This record gives sequence, C-alpha cells and structure tokens, in this order.
Amino acid sequence: MSRLHHFFSPPGRETPPARFPFSPPGRETPPVSPRLLAAAALAIAAGCTFSRDIQIKTHQLMRPFAPGAVNGYNVEEHLQRGYIPEVLEYLGEGGGLKSLDAAKGARVLGHALLERGDFKNAKVALARAFNEEGRPQQKADCGWAMAQALYWEGDFGQAAKWCRLTTDVGRTIPDGWTKFLEALDGTKLYAGVEPGASFVVPMKFGGPDLIRVLPRINGIAAGELVLDSGASMSLLTESAAERLGVVPIPGAVAGAQGLHSIEIPIKFGLAKTVTVGDITLENVPFGILQDDALQFQTKTAGAFHPAGVLGVHFMKEFDWKLDYPKRKVAVIRLDQNRTRGSRQQNLFFRRLKPMVRTSLQQEAWFLFLLDTGSEPTMLTRTGVRRSKNTNFESSYPMTLEGIGQSRVSWGKMSNITVGTDRFQIWFKDIVVKEDQGSIEDGIIGSSFLSNFEVELRFSAMTVRLSQPVENYLREREERGQQATSASPLQFPSSQ
Repeated sequence: MSRLHHFFSPPGRETPPARFPFSPPGRETPPVSPRLLAAAALAIAAGCTFSRDIQIKTHQLMRPFAPGAVNGYNVEEHLQRGYIPEVLEYLGEGGGLKSLDAAKGARVLGHALLERGDFKNAKVALARAFNEEGRPQQKADCGWAMAQALYWEGDFGQAAKWCRLTTDVGRTIPDGWTKFLEALDGTKLYAGVEPGASFVVPMKFGGPDLIRVLPRINGIAAGELVLDSGASMSLLTESAAERLGVVPIPGAVAGAQGLHSIEIPIKFGLAKTVTVGDITLENVPFGILQDDALQFQTKTAGAFHPAGVLGVHFMKEFDWKLDYPKRKVAVIRLDQNRTRGSRQQNLFFRRLKPMVRTSLQQEAWFLFLLDTGSEPTMLTRTGVRRSKNTNFESSYPMTLEGIGQSRVSWGKMSNITVGTDRFQIWFKDIVVKEDQGSIEDGIIGSSFLSNFEVELRFSAMTVRLSQPVENYLREREERGQQATSASPLQFPSSQ
C-alpha cells in the first residue's frame, strides 16, 4: 500500500486520520535499499484539535507559471522538481539534447520519458545512458530506471536482468524481489481481456473513507480489497492468500519496513485469475504481507481488516472513473501497445508511484502522490520547504499511533490550499508528513478526491475533476432540457 492510509473522524470529532504506508522496491534515497513499506499508522491528535473544514473553489494560481529557462546547467534540477513537460520540451523542440554530452543527455531523456509513461522510448535512452555512463552511481541510476520501465511494461524477466546488472554496479536491490521477477519470466501478466472491455461496479466508501471493491481471486470471493493507487503493487494478507490459493514463490521474500522502521517480511505470488465486475484478468501479481500489517482499529469505523489492495500496477491497465457521489467505479481496459500521455498530461510516474501536478498555496508546480488508499490529503516536509510562499501558519505536533502501539510525532498546518486540474480546496487543517527523503511534496487523498467525480486516465496520463451538480446540469442540457439547479441526490442513475 502506499504511504499512510488514514481514517478520518466524522465532523465534530478532534481525531485526525490514520493511514497505512507502502513504498515500492527501489527507493532511490540513501541508503539505496529497495523495499516495500508495509505498516499501519493510526493518527491520534496529541494536545491539539484537528478541523475537517474545507472550501472548494475554482483553481487559480497567484501568478502565471514561470519555471525559468531550462538549460544544460539546470535541466536535472528542473526534472527533480517535477517539471517533466518543460524538460522534454527543452530536450526536443528546444534542441537541448544536442547541447548535452551523450551520457547526460541520454540519462536525463530516459528518466523524463519514464516519468511521462513512455516506457518504450525510455528504454532506448536508458540503455544508451547505461552503456555511455562511466560513473557507478549514475550508471546504477540508469539500470534501476530501466528495471522500472520493464516492470511497468510487465516484462518481469527483463526487469530481473536489469536488477542484476544494477546490483553488479553497486546498487542494493533485495534478492527476493529479483527472484520474484525471475519467477515470472515469460508470463503474460493481466491477460485475457481485450482493449476496450469495460465494467461498472459499486464501490464501498465510508467507515473508513477508502474505496473498496469485491473481486474474486482464483474464482473465490476475496472480500473487500482497497483500490489503492498509492500502492506500487497489489497486496494480500497471508491468510487471504492461503484462502484464495495464491501460493508464495519459493525464495521470493524481501524485507518490508514500516513507518517506525519495524522490519517484516513480504512474500510474492501470482493469482491465476482476478475477476472484477464481469471481466477476468489472468496472471495477476501480488505481494503477501503478514496479517497484522493490514489490521486497523479506528475510532470512526472500529476494526478494519481488508483482505488486501489492488495497487497501481493493476490500475494502470485501465482508465478509471471514480464516481464518489454515486458510489460507482467505471473502468475501460487499455491497449498496452499504445504510448501513454497527452498534451494535457498532469499525471506522471515517479519511482513506481503515480504523481499528480499540483499547486500549493496557489503556487505552481508540485508533485503530490495520487493516493486513493489514503483518507487525508497531506503535505510533506519536503513540499513545505520547496514552497516559496511564506503564508504558512505554524506546525503543531500530533501523535500517530501504529501497529504494536508504536508512535511517531508528526504535525499539522492550518489554512492550506491545494489545487489540481480545475479545482482547489482550502483545508482548515492538514497533516504534515515528517519523512526524510520524501519523493513527493504531498499526498492527494480521499479528503480531496471524494468531493468530485474523478477521471483517472492512464492512457492520457491525466486526472480530471468535475463536481456532481455541474455534471447533472450538463447532462440535462445535452437532453435539451432546461438547466436548473438540482440536488446531487436527484442524479439519474449511471448508464
């Protein structure tokens, strides 16, 4: 699962959210030890109140976005800050690629294409950079990025080979992760469903505020699985995996570390089939966690024990409409041979996670983790430091309580505005994630997303937001009826 999956208290309560964090293998901050974070945290305010008040407004920036001219000296800095379209424009139409030495140009281009979701062309550039680069660290960066591109494409056998090459030049990648990839060499993942196939299923939402669906795994009802875009791969508990016939791959065990540096093992396996709605996918990979990693006691929902999650490696096979108001999920299968991306792209991949381009305090641009598996929307200390806006109020300490009664002190800030696509939301209070080396500036969770109908298109790599009332009025206009205001509760049912 992704970072922290939090569970909010109902209005009027003073307890802020809880969440369970998962990070993918291949973390690139020292020490470089790819791992899957797998722990739970229940956030409890210590000595302060936490307000859930929000205001939704049209997205407006304080000033036009002007990142400054991208050039050969700052191109890597701009890429690190998430200015991926601007870097690619400089390298392409701006002719910047010709001004860089061969190794640097190929390396920057490969990473930028990987983050855009153009895995095919990213592989060409990264292979060239790996061969050209003489410095071990940069060479290892290119090798690990190449393994990521192949992982996204579902070519686990080649991904494993690049993990081995990357290890040979000095980057630590858990052997159990590589063995998992090697075991699925030649396996056609997510097979059995043609492009264009679609389904609509009800979502469970509320108590906690996380999307849950009811799939069948290997023909057996799996129970509730959280739809978790912040998880780099799908996950099951050990008891669920045993019940559903998902057998761990021998030797494929890696270390998993939680918020509080508690080490737990994570195994890996393959489900023969996963059925959601009326479509059935074949050969679906899962991580397998010990049961208590996904057991939570919340003040709002009581005990919450999901059987697992469907992560972003599963989700990227489809375009999604998350209709929070109507509690429905609509899905269309993608053609994996088509290149992802569009001119309106605001969604990117970074280190096996989906990141959405976001404004903070009406300042552009930041990269927030798009995390349907997190109740709260959060800032990270990294994002706070990056912001040039000085209108932040003070941070107040809070306590987050995790599995085994472990605790960590985080904070909150007040009067924070976060925006993406056409809308921005002002939060009276927002959690500040204290995490060294965060790759994200913040996290877009359910407290933001559930106010909208969300179109998550992995084909165009876009996140699009619309509000229920405006959709209702548009539908009436399309039918030739007079557009008058109406309650969202009067919506026609989904077709």
